[in-house]
Amino acid sequence: MTVTTDARSNSTPTGVDETGLGDAVNDSGLSLPSDANGCPFQMPQSVESFKEFMYKTQEARRETVKAILDHAEFDVENYYALKKAYSIMTDENTTLFQREMTVTGNRRFVVNVKDEVLGFEKDIHFLEALIHIQDDKDLSTLADAYPLVDLSEVLAHFYPESFLDEVDQCVEFLKKFVKSAEEHPQGKKPILVTDWDGTMKDYCSQYATNLQPVYSALGMANFAKRFTRLSAVLTAGPLRGPGILDLTALPIDGPILFSGSWGREWFLKGRRIVHKDDISVEGIDALNRFQDEMQTLLHEPEYCQFELVGSGVQKKVDRLTLGVQTVCTQVESGLSTQYQDEIRERMHRVDPNGQVLHYDPSTELEVEVVVHNDGTVWNKADGVDVVIQTMGDTLDPPGRVLICGDTASDLPMVSFAVKKNPEGTMAIFVTQKPELRERVRTLLPSESQSCFVSCPDVIHAAMHKILKESMAN
Repeated sequence: MTVTTDARSNSTPTGVDETGLGDAVNDSGLSLPSDANGCPFQMPQSVESFKEFMYKTQEARRETVKAILDHAEFDVENYYALKKAYSIMTDENTTLFQREMTVTGNRRFVVNVKDEVLGFEKDIHFLEALIHIQDDKDLSTLADAYPLVDLSEVLAHFYPESFLDEVDQCVEFLKKFVKSAEEHPQGKKPILVTDWDGTMKDYCSQYATNLQPVYSALGMANFAKRFTRLSAVLTAGPLRGPGILDLTALPIDGPILFSGSWGREWFLKGRRIVHKDDISVEGIDALNRFQDEMQTLLHEPEYCQFELVGSGVQKKVDRLTLGVQTVCTQVESGLSTQYQDEIRERMHRVDPNGQVLHYDPSTELEVEVVVHNDGTVWNKADGVDVVIQTMGDTLDPPGRVLICGDTASDLPMVSFAVKKNPEGTMAIFVTQKPELRERVRTLLPSESQSCFVSCPDVIHAAMHKILKESMAN
């Protein structure tokens, strides 16, 4: 299979119908429907169509990841789905990563699509590298080409020269983690627990379309399967609605476990396990009724854009997180204030005496409507404790535990692991903030126990380098 294209241009591979009408044939002779994988190849004009467009392309990613992990035949239509999506997202309607959407009537809403565009571009480069290696080496599947691709070089184009140096440093750090199995009396592999947004996935201007690329999912899945006995994602966002299970390209029943709501809810062994003992039945009922009120509000033309504003609408176990402004201040201040007034009005309808729900304007970008609980303070350490106990495992020595994060909210995970295993705990933090680095070092005084990187792709490239070396042996 031969594919010739430059992902940094808007060119289309030989034979593909640029109009998106009718079938097309590429230079390998394969017939490719213009709407490969069901991707709606029309320019997304509205907030809803944009979300649908992105979720359809994520299906192409999931199918690609599954095929490679299963050593199955790669459906080239999924490559073309991503290529076509990239072409649409970089057409004349996008300027400097800013794209206008229609909200209602003549009202326009500007969406920053930088993360979505770069995600497509990186994946296209990565898949093309795999395809060319498969052709050149006459390999059976893309899975056979995976150990031969140089992900560091694929990603280096998007970063300053220091990127490759960071990758090398992270590789040396991760080697100590993966080799710890050799030091364990029973040869047990170590444990990995990681945050998601900002740690394994770049932040996106809109949470609802913060979608994981193919190269990231493949690296995480292979690393987890080959080098760990337990790997878990623990995120502040929800599991669904959209949540981590909707946004990831990883198989949700694969080698990595998923949680949401700071570890209050886990997807384990095919079912959702929720910790809500400290929340009253009245509180859960009030939150559900408030969510219904918000869904009605967000169907009104004036407010539908808020589904794509920052955090969007995230239903967590004990709260609803609502985006009210973007990092670029793209929402008119008057409209944002009006929306927040409507939120409080819906709260009053559900809880007129204010006894169950609490309004928390947590930041300038989002507000939270939280259920009052029995005074229990839940953090990510509790989430780690839940999954370790549920899986019948332990953080206790001997062995190593790796915690990955990017903000102060991830420090409780490090503290919890240190209490259980002070010598065996390691941490990678994606941060350039001196104060956060110092807090990590306070918990992990030895330089060999912590590593700091500037972006999630450093971790992905480092994981892939270690995988290459291991697969070669």
